[in-house]
Parts: sequence; C-alpha cells; structure tokens
Amino acid sequence: MYENAVDADLAAIAALMNRAYRGTGWTSEGDLIAGDRTTAAFLREEMVERPEGQLLKWVAPGDATPLGCVWLEPTGDGGWYLGSFAADPDRQQAGLGRTMLAAAEQWVRARGGTRVRMTVIHLRAELIAWYERRGYRRTGAIEPFPYDNHRLGTPRRDDLAFVVLEKALATDMH
Repeated sequence: MYENAVDADLAAIAALMNRAYRGTGWTSEGDLIAGDRTTAAFLREEMVERPEGQLLKWVAPGDATPLGCVWLEPTGDGGWYLGSFAADPDRQQAGLGRTMLAAAEQWVRARGGTRVRMTVIHLRAELIAWYERRGYRRTGAIEPFPYDNHRLGTPRRDDLAFVVLEKALATDMH
C-alpha cells in the first residue's frame, strides 16, 4: 500500500530508484544514462520546491521498507503527472509494478484526477509497451532530455528525448 514518504525514507527510496533505473533488470536505463538516477538530497529538494506534489512509498503491511515509489503531482484541469515510478527489481515479475500503478491511478482518482501523464525515454520500447498495455497512449508530444542538468545522471547518448504518455481515468467505478 502507498504511504506518504517522509525525510527518513528518502535514502532508502533513492537506493530503490537507483536499483530500478540503473540496475540490470528490464526496467534499467543504465545503457542510456550513467550514474545514479537520484539522491536523497534531490528527492528532499523536489519535495520542498514542489509542495503540491507527493512522494509516496509502497510498503508491505507491517514493514516500513519501501518496495516501490511514485511521485504524483497535480497539473491542473484534472491532470496529474506521474514520475519517479519504481518497483523493487527483485519483485517486478510478481506483478508489483502493475499493482503499484493501479494503486497510483486510484490515489489520483480519489483526489479528483481524471487523467495521468508521464514521460518515458523514447528508446525504452519495452517499457513504453508495458504502459500501453495498461491503457496509456502516446500523446504525440516529445520533450527534450535535460542535457544541461545531470540530476537524472550522465547521458551516454546525444539523441535522448522523452515521449509523453497519458491515460484517461475512468470516473465511474461502479
């Protein structure tokens, strides 16, 4: 289940994100970007600079160790941005990511959200397909990769960009 992340969780969440984004599993983008995906300090800074957003940790009942995380932030007009989504790579094949994504969408829906938007590196075909199987669609928008800002790591290529994916959330859950 999701719980609000607090400062004491940030080191464990950063370590989890670094394993998921830079490790060896199918979600890794280590062949595209070197270095850490994030740090506790960056997560702390983001939480302070963007107080309307919420960093959530996924935990098993009775255990505070984060097994996953997501950043959710309202963008206006019923839209929410979903970012920093990561599931423990050792538990991905057990359906943790699917469960976490559905719970994040429910969290947004419970706060009046009607759609979720995210960005994914355009070369991550397998990951994009995974999101598409869960109802996300390419909007046609492309966002540039922040080459001048190494907060996401050091790019190994000069042709990176983000595709924008969006999903309309069902408003009637009956």
